[in-house]
Amino acid sequence: MFFIYSGNMYKSNSMSRIYLIFAAAFLLLAANVAQVTQFRAEVPDPSRNEIRITWSVQQESEVSFYELKRKMSHESDFSTIKQVEPRPAQGGVHAYEYIDRNVFRKSNNTEPVLYELNVVFANGEKRFIGQAEVNYTSTAVRRTWGSIKAMFQ
Repeated sequence: MFFIYSGNMYKSNSMSRIYLIFAAAFLLLAANVAQVTQFRAEVPDPSRNEIRITWSVQQESEVSFYELKRKMSHESDFSTIKQVEPRPAQGGVHAYEYIDRNVFRKSNNTEPVLYELNVVFANGEKRFIGQAEVNYTSTAVRRTWGSIKAMFQ
């Protein structure tokens, strides 16, 4: 129970308690929400130069867009590669997919690629969702290595 100071005496005020409960419930309902249940990056077909990034959202409220960023292991900062607008739910889940076809490496070895997902709400608030990593070897390097091996057979 809350007590409100009034002069030299304290009074119990149950109405203040009821108003506080309603105010808290209203803030929870009006809050920015993006409940991401899954975020991953994968190479679906090693013969293609692409990485598939997917994420699922159970509950969305006041989302302006999702910001997808990428960083190669040799880079120091993430770069924004896509801003994805919210989509309607199908079966109670908002499913998102982005195919990254612009992954370039500086070395000839497999290199980790790190993706970061953020959500930006209508009021400008930005929240970090998570990171996903995948090891990537472009097929261009594989073809070059294969042609070098073929020359010595």
